Amino acid sequence: MLGHLIQAEEGTRLITIYRVDSGGMPTLYTSVSFEEARNMGFEKFGRLLGENLILDSPGLRDLFSL
Repeated sequence: MLGHLIQAEEGTRLITIYRVDSGGMPTLYTSVSFEEARNMGFEKFGRLLGENLILDSPGLRDLFSL
């Protein structure tokens, strides 16, 4: 079972998505700096975040026939 962990890391000022395997081990998937997210704007960043999760989740990809 694949899952995801999303962290807003204050120290590094990164929004990071990790893949989490069935054993609970996280692996870096992608990250965006706070500055990049702010420059994208709320709607565009929200869409990017959602697309990353959907495209990396086989069950969600199937749900949307991607």
